[in-house]
This record gives sequence, C-alpha cells and structure tokens, in this order.
Amino acid sequence: MSGNTYTAENGFVITDDIVDKWAKEAEDNFSGAIVTEFTGRAWEDETQPLKPRTVRLSDTVWHLIEADAKRRKMTVSAWTRKAILNELSSEIAAQR
Repeated sequence: MSGNTYTAENGFVITDDIVDKWAKEAEDNFSGAIVTEFTGRAWEDETQPLKPRTVRLSDTVWHLIEADAKRRKMTVSAWTRKAILNELSSEIAAQR
C-alpha cells in the first residue's frame, strides 16, 4: 500500500493505489466491464408508480423547459424528473 487511505461509509478501505486503478479503468472506457441491468429506478428501493403532480411556473420558464426537453429529445416530464433528481443528489452530496 502506498499513499493515503480512505474509509467508505460501509467500512471499505480505499487506497491511492485503488483510486489509480479506478482512474485507469475509466480512462480505458471500462473495457471488458460487465454491466448488470436491473429493473426499476436506481434511487428507489422498489419501483413505485409515477403520479401526476402540479407545479406553478411562468409561461416563460415553461417554454424554456419545453425547448430544452425537445433539444435533448426528452419529454417535459422526463426533463422535470431529471432536474429534480439532480437537485436532490446535489443536496444529499452537500450534506455529507
């Protein structure tokens, strides 16, 4: 072991050597990696049905969202879910 060591929340010890290995794998586009598909949504313990919700927005903001969603080839609902989840992820990360 060389360099620093870090301990993850689950107790797993991470060394600079491991970080270097992960960086090399990322730079190599994770060649040979096996991806396991899963059903449901990564942020939920179980897949829950989606329900319509009401949000009050100005027409200007709504049109900006519609335009960006169209540019990204997404529905407005998918765009909104992604924006909300990105904000939640940022908040959770900031609290750690």
